[in-house]
Amino acid sequence: MQSSLFRAVVKQYKLSPKLSPAFTVSPELIDACSRVVDYIGLNFCIREEPLVKEMLVDAIQSYRAARKAGDANIAFMQGLFSRAHELYEKRYAAFKGEKYNVWYPYNEPIPVFEARQEPGYVCRVVDEPCPGVVTQRSAAFQLAARVLTGHTFRRYFEEYDVAKFYAQ
Repeated sequence: MQSSLFRAVVKQYKLSPKLSPAFTVSPELIDACSRVVDYIGLNFCIREEPLVKEMLVDAIQSYRAARKAGDANIAFMQGLFSRAHELYEKRYAAFKGEKYNVWYPYNEPIPVFEARQEPGYVCRVVDEPCPGVVTQRSAAFQLAARVLTGHTFRRYFEEYDVAKFYAQ
């Protein structure tokens, strides 16, 4: 089921015609994309575009590159989760003067963090990495474990091991 936030992202960035071929062949990808968008939200930006838009574009590019090989749905998921480690590259925090609240990666969805902030707090990305070293593979597994349903997680991260090419 598509969330309203996912539909808004697809509409705003004109991704519908690009996503349709993947969703027609593998309808479970709709739910995966919707859950990723609902978890990260639109305000987390490492570069100029929201991270979720970049993740969806990566998924589309991976799908197109692998379409003729026959494993396009697996490539789509690899592209979708390939930037999960970027959630650790910068901090996301809510500021009000000298006070601030920091979002802890994977503790809760970013939109939930934003919603529970008191009036007057402004959320933004801070140019400070999260402490510790997190690999691309570990971050992909962590995000997938939080957003995918049990069946989809098992299918893509256990049976197909979509994270096998990510940095250890």
